[in-house]
Amino acid sequence: MAKDTKQTLVKCLTSNPRHLPTWYNYDDIGSEMEYNISVKNKNSYSLRSQVSVLQRNVQDIIPNVPYDLTLVDIGSGNCSKTRYVINELLKRQDRLIFYPEDISEGFLLRTARKLLEEYESLSVRPISAEHAEGIQQLRNVEGTKLILWFNGIINLSYDDQVQTLHQISTIMTDKCRLVFSADITQDRDAILKAYNDDSGLFERFIKYGLSRLNKEEDSQINMSRFKYGVDFQLNTDPHSMSYIRAYVTAKESLQYPIPGLGIDLVMEKGERLYFHEGDGFSCKYTPTQLMNIIEKAGLQLEDTWGDNNQHAIFLRCIKKT
Repeated sequence: MAKDTKQTLVKCLTSNPRHLPTWYNYDDIGSEMEYNISVKNKNSYSLRSQVSVLQRNVQDIIPNVPYDLTLVDIGSGNCSKTRYVINELLKRQDRLIFYPEDISEGFLLRTARKLLEEYESLSVRPISAEHAEGIQQLRNVEGTKLILWFNGIINLSYDDQVQTLHQISTIMTDKCRLVFSADITQDRDAILKAYNDDSGLFERFIKYGLSRLNKEEDSQINMSRFKYGVDFQLNTDPHSMSYIRAYVTAKESLQYPIPGLGIDLVMEKGERLYFHEGDGFSCKYTPTQLMNIIEKAGLQLEDTWGDNNQHAIFLRCIKKT
């Protein structure tokens, strides 16, 4: 593991409150786990809602322009949703250059290979990096870009959401388009069922951060000494958003050495360890909240599309002139 990543983990695990950053769960195994949750958890609405929007609206979501587009997908994952865009673009142009960007290199490269096997007219140029570095690399990409960022905004702090969208705007010309999706669910019961499902799929995914510490940093953290919890924080402030908090609570006082980080995980009975930075993750928005984020990022909203159950929204933006 990179030195700066280890330093970040040390800072997070010794802070108050203690936490693991959301991105730490997204190595090869964690990325696969997260996708399986979206498919197997009957209460997980996010993927199904986004797919329904794409199935009904992808022809309109992609701008109708008289020139070829270069496709960029930030936080691409396994590209299950991106395929709807690829299929439509290849109906409009003979060839497509595609830049998928993701933090998990192994997962990214496997996905790239599958895409190359599926599409003869697709040129795939993967970028393995965190978003800030990946966006920086995309500055060198020529052509008019259609940039996708599906649900990636929801796991960042408010300031990072604005900053990342602003960074994306700096690699856009007036012909480029950004399409990003967000969660607009306001139904507390539906949200809590999705993140605390009876099958325990999401709990296993959240606790995977601790499993990864055991595997990669030589700790021996006993999961049975923690109780999983999740709650939903509603916030209607137009310059904020609602969010999920996921955590484990120590059932008793405990201390676990983490040799790979050179620290001990020390927790008192009843103390929480969160699995996100800042106030929360998996953010939920009102339309006004999203408009304010777009405005602050230096973008201009062009159009929106949503699903019938009011879970997902897709927003197409241009660079503000």
